[in-house]
Amino acid sequence: MPIRSLSPISTVAVPCPHCGQDGARPLWAGHEHEYDDTTDEEFEFVRCVACGLVRLSPRPAVCELGRIYSPSYYAYNLLSDTPAEELPFTDRLKMRMYQRRMSDLVARLSKTGPLRVLDVGCADGRLLDWYRSSDVGERLDTHGVELSEAAAETARGRGHRVVTGRFEEETELELGSFDLILALHVIEHVDDPLRFACHASDLLAPGGLLLVTTPNWDSADALRLKGHWGGNHWPRHWTLYDEGTLRVLAERVGLEVDRVEYQPNPIFWVWTFHSWLRDRFPGRRWPDRAFPPVGIFDPSLRSFLLLSAFTSVDVVLRRLTGRTASIAVELRKPPRSA
Repeated sequence: MPIRSLSPISTVAVPCPHCGQDGARPLWAGHEHEYDDTTDEEFEFVRCVACGLVRLSPRPAVCELGRIYSPSYYAYNLLSDTPAEELPFTDRLKMRMYQRRMSDLVARLSKTGPLRVLDVGCADGRLLDWYRSSDVGERLDTHGVELSEAAAETARGRGHRVVTGRFEEETELELGSFDLILALHVIEHVDDPLRFACHASDLLAPGGLLLVTTPNWDSADALRLKGHWGGNHWPRHWTLYDEGTLRVLAERVGLEVDRVEYQPNPIFWVWTFHSWLRDRFPGRRWPDRAFPPVGIFDPSLRSFLLLSAFTSVDVVLRRLTGRTASIAVELRKPPRSA
């Protein structure tokens, strides 16, 4: 059910952030359903007729970031002081998954000695904590960029160096110095993804890796569910990619595609069912309890069962179609000799 009695949000119509063209075809539309204090307006994704990139247009103006990412936004409230061995079972599973991925990335860097790691959109430093406690953690010099000053201050308190502000505008980080840059479900949130990727390329050391994970709009569930698809994350996702447009982006900023992986993303399924049920049963609150859009991040038996079930669905979809609604690409900066 759309939220009512909220003041209008400032919006801007934008050209394609890749090619600059205005021509576009409507893809699908929808509205906020996860938070009750942002906006009740409908938004629409359109696909560029020139290059195929999908964008939200009109979208919220940059001045509205504080409104659509309120202090209650889930990513700002994930950190826990609980020791790793005392974490809830679901959090321990997630921690081990992220730690295994970090170990795999470090192995593919083929570099000995310390590694400078930058997490873009690090929030309160939870993932940086997990990386630092992994089996390669002693080698990691951890850095972050975060929009929220409060979340950044929490991450600094955990011993990470964190710069505040929009990543594509920051000037404090040292160019050509990072071995690994992580942009985990971030690039879809920014107003200029080409500039974002270009800055990441500038910050990478020769041979370094940029890992980009982002929703894949060209998946079976997205194409069928359209406006109710969880990957829309209305109105915080501004650009949607598929493998083709990610490869174009890499080429534009001088990076090479090393690896492509389609990953399970059970959170999208929770958001999908929440959106569909809220729309089908307006005024009812039980969809919030059955598929909690924010509460799904809280450790509980319900969260474990939902996430396990929807992970299995994604695994089956990947086997049947070769894709899921979440894509990860590793982009490498050519070595100096190249």
